[in-house]
Amino acid sequence: MSQSKIAMLKQHLATAEYQGRNLALRTQFDSWIEGGRIEPSSKTVNGNGLLAARFYYSGVISINPCAAPAALICAFASFWLQNNGGRFDSTDIEFSADVNDDNSNEVELTINQLCEDIELIHTPNGPFELNGSRYDFGEQSLWIAEAFTLHGEVSA
Repeated sequence: MSQSKIAMLKQHLATAEYQGRNLALRTQFDSWIEGGRIEPSSKTVNGNGLLAARFYYSGVISINPCAAPAALICAFASFWLQNNGGRFDSTDIEFSADVNDDNSNEVELTINQLCEDIELIHTPNGPFELNGSRYDFGEQSLWIAEAFTLHGEVSA
C-alpha cells in the first residue's frame, strides 16, 4: 500500500540527514493538500485494472522550527521531486522562510501540482460500478493515513 506523494516527500525530508544531522525533528514537519481536483477517467490498465480518476492537488510541507539552511532543504526536496515526480507533477517548488523569535525559521514548501492516479481492479463484489462492471481498490492503490483521531462514545 502506498502513501500520497506529499506524504512521501514529507517523510523523506523528516528522515534526511546531512553530515550526520537531520533537517529538524520529525515532530516539526507537517503536510497538507490544498486545491484538490479530480479528473474522472475510465481507462483500462494492466488487463483487469481501471484508471478511475486522476487526483491533482497542491502539496504543502511546513517545518517549524527549522534551523537547517534553506539551500539544504531545497536540494533534498528538488532531488526527491526529480526522482519521484510523474509527468503531471510540477517540477518547481515554491519556498518561504519566516524568522521566529529564537532565530529559527518557519519553512514552507509548496508544490503547485502533484498528481495521483486512482486505480481500481475488476472484482465481482467491488463497491464501485461502471458500465455493468464492479471494481475495488487494489493493494497498491489505497493511501494509508499517517495518523488519525478516533472519537467514540460508549452507551449502556
